[in-house]
Amino acid sequence: MTRAPQPDIVIRGMDYEHTLGVPGLHQNVTFGYEVMGVGDTFAAMVPGRALEVCEFSLANYITLRATGNDWLTAIPVFPYRAFRHSLAVTRKESALLSLRELAGRRVGVDDYSMTAAVWFRALLREEYGVDHRSVTWVTRPQQRLPRPAGATVEMTDADLEMLVGNGAIDALLAVSSRDAKLPSHERRLRALLPDPEREERAYYERTRIYPIHHCIVVRNDVLERFPGIVDVLYGAYASAKARAYQRRLGASLVPWSGAHWSRTFDLFDGDPRPYGWTPANRAVVERLAANLHEQGFIPAVPDVDRLFTMPATGP
Repeated sequence: MTRAPQPDIVIRGMDYEHTLGVPGLHQNVTFGYEVMGVGDTFAAMVPGRALEVCEFSLANYITLRATGNDWLTAIPVFPYRAFRHSLAVTRKESALLSLRELAGRRVGVDDYSMTAAVWFRALLREEYGVDHRSVTWVTRPQQRLPRPAGATVEMTDADLEMLVGNGAIDALLAVSSRDAKLPSHERRLRALLPDPEREERAYYERTRIYPIHHCIVVRNDVLERFPGIVDVLYGAYASAKARAYQRRLGASLVPWSGAHWSRTFDLFDGDPRPYGWTPANRAVVERLAANLHEQGFIPAVPDVDRLFTMPATGP
């Protein structure tokens, strides 16, 4: 029995349809791929620097680089994006119906510095007129990064989902929740906004911003050890995404998904997850960096062009 060749580099990242084609041989480099959540990759990388290549929080990456941590470099591959109007959940019986009503409230969040929370606080300020400093943010004692000055942050060991369920906090920023996995008639929580998808679509049509959350980072010693690895990595991710688009993964699983696929691709000009250092991607990264500065994570907005190593191929 022939054994599969040992990978030259093992990539850690989330489990997506558009990364299924990343592991394997690419231009004489063999990639392995292990599924790992972004919180776990951060814990492995800071301070241990244990991973060679991984998917990483874009907000955390910008913060690290802007505060002198220059031992890792990102490439312009952005495997995870999400709108965040639907991030806030509350009890079904709650009277809250607008994100404007979060001013002066208590809101739970798993990690204050996570990219989803940074985008959400920016959304509160830019779209709903809510200063994030007017909110009491309730979070876990173990945080990835120090909390910024001026933020009202309360630490708790209690289960955040239980706190919102019993009314001890008004809302929770829930990237995922146990409640959402229950049958609908058993759920105790709901999206705070009555129709978040409508507001997200209107936001995108007005701003053309589809918030980037994660990027791919490489330790600098790996860049030195494998000359040309940026092009190989970029090509592996780009070809894997192209094959996923071609197969229309997910569009055959549920009714009406084919029509939804077509409408969505039309809205995003044929590519909902563009890679490369395009003007649109650069604008989104720079906007996130400006939000990090406004929220006190970094002392100044960095030159975002210097945060990424560009492939010789691709935009």
